[in-house]
Amino acid sequence: MSQATYERTASIPLDQLTPFPGNAKRGDVGTILASLCRNGQYRSLVVREVEPDRYVTLTGNHTTQALAAHGPGDCGMTVKVGDEERPCGLCGNEPWDPVARCEVVTCDEDTARRINLVDNRAAELGTWDEQALAELIGALDDDLGGTGYSDEDLSGLLAAIEGAADEEEPPEPDEEQAPAGPTATPGAPDTTGPASPPAAASVGDSAPPLPPPPGHVIMTLTYLPPDRDEAARLVSNAREVFRDDGAPEIVLRALRALTAVLDSRHAHDGVVTVAELLKAAGVQRS
Repeated sequence: MSQATYERTASIPLDQLTPFPGNAKRGDVGTILASLCRNGQYRSLVVREVEPDRYVTLTGNHTTQALAAHGPGDCGMTVKVGDEERPCGLCGNEPWDPVARCEVVTCDEDTARRINLVDNRAAELGTWDEQALAELIGALDDDLGGTGYSDEDLSGLLAAIEGAADEEEPPEPDEEQAPAGPTATPGAPDTTGPASPPAAASVGDSAPPLPPPPGHVIMTLTYLPPDRDEAARLVSNAREVFRDDGAPEIVLRALRALTAVLDSRHAHDGVVTVAELLKAAGVQRS
């Protein structure tokens, strides 16, 4: 067994990179692509050179997928930074051939497996200082693009911090407090009346939905609570791009994009680019 030895840093075309065989991690390629478009490629891939012009990706396999999903530029996408529209952090809205900045190492196969495993595992073993995390997110002045977080994430984090504080300091019982409801005297007639019917439950404690406008129908999607929170976060992120669309339009666009991804399995390389996804979703980019 040999340790990994750093050889050089190089910009390598994607067609020379091979995914790590059996990579067990399933990353969020969409979040990585959003970061790349906003922040650029701030971290190199680690690749192992197996022969001239052929490399195996040890770390950064999903970054490679995100670069491939961007496809050759110009992607036509811009990012909003404050009041300023800036070009894509990858292609700069100019012709661009997809390449990845890589740290090239040499090692044996045993070490390659260990590097792949620990890179995926180490982040999972870490924990969060939730107060520090909330302060970091809150310092961005509501512009969370390229962070992987949404306004809903920040609200949930603050609520969790507040809830934890409440649990640490339980309220003192109020001995003077009157009973919460009427009490019955033994042998006396029941004058409390029938119990009131329970209030109708609604998602998020909101009012019942209004009737659909003419020509529209209601479709109900049912989620488990964690999935519902994730769906709300994703819709919120999508609204940053599709600023005039509501949730139904965003879901419909997502389903069209999903169809494009499924159809891409029949393509020669199995890759669907951002431009193809936007076209499938019916998004017009100038």
